[in-house]
Amino acid sequence: MKLRLFGAVVALAALLGSAQAGQNAASMDFAVFRNGAQIGTNKITVDRDGTATTVQNDTHIAVGFGILTLYRYDQSESERWASGRLVALNAKTDDNGTEHSTSAEAKDGKLVLRVDNKVSEVPPTAVPLSLWNSEAVDSNVAFDPEDGSVQPMKVVDRGVEKVVVRGRESSAHHYQLVTTFPEDVWYDDNNQLVQVELKGRDGSTIHYQLR
Repeated sequence: MKLRLFGAVVALAALLGSAQAGQNAASMDFAVFRNGAQIGTNKITVDRDGTATTVQNDTHIAVGFGILTLYRYDQSESERWASGRLVALNAKTDDNGTEHSTSAEAKDGKLVLRVDNKVSEVPPTAVPLSLWNSEAVDSNVAFDPEDGSVQPMKVVDRGVEKVVVRGRESSAHHYQLVTTFPEDVWYDDNNQLVQVELKGRDGSTIHYQLR
C-alpha cells in the first residue's frame, strides 16, 4: 500500500510540474511571406523554468504555381538552454527533398555538432541561427541548424524602429545579422522576436510576420 501511495504522489508531482511548465510556455506564430504572398508558417514555443529554457521551432513552407508545388521546406527543431548557454539541439530538415539531421551537445567546455553522422566541435559561445533568442546579437559565431555550417557573424545595430505587430504599430529593436546568409531581425521591449526579413536564393524577399 505504501509503495502504491508513493507512486501516486510521484505521478501527481510530475503532473503538476508538467502543468506548471506549460503555464510558463510562450508561443510565437509567424506567417511567412515571399514577395508579399504567404507561403508558410513558423511556430516557436519557448518554455522557461528558472535558468532552464526549452524551445520547439517548427517551419513549414510550400511555394507553388497553380496546383503544382515547386518548392517545399519543412524543419522541426528543439533546443535546451541552461543559464544562457545552449546545452542541446536536435533538428530534422527536408529542403525540397534534401534531408539533414543535426544535433548539438555541450560537452567538456565545447559544443559538439553532429550533422548527418559527421562530428565537429565549435566554441561553446556559438549560437544557432534560430533567431528566437535575442542573446544571439551578443555572439560573433553562429551555426545553421539545417546543415550545421559554422560561420563568423557580425551584428549591426540599426536602432529602434516602428513596426506593425499583430495589426498594431509598435517599437522594436532592429539588428542585421551579417553571415554568409544575412538576415534582419526585430525584437520588442521584452526581447521577443517580432519580425524577420531576408533574401531568398532567387533574390526574392522573405518576410516573417508575427500574427
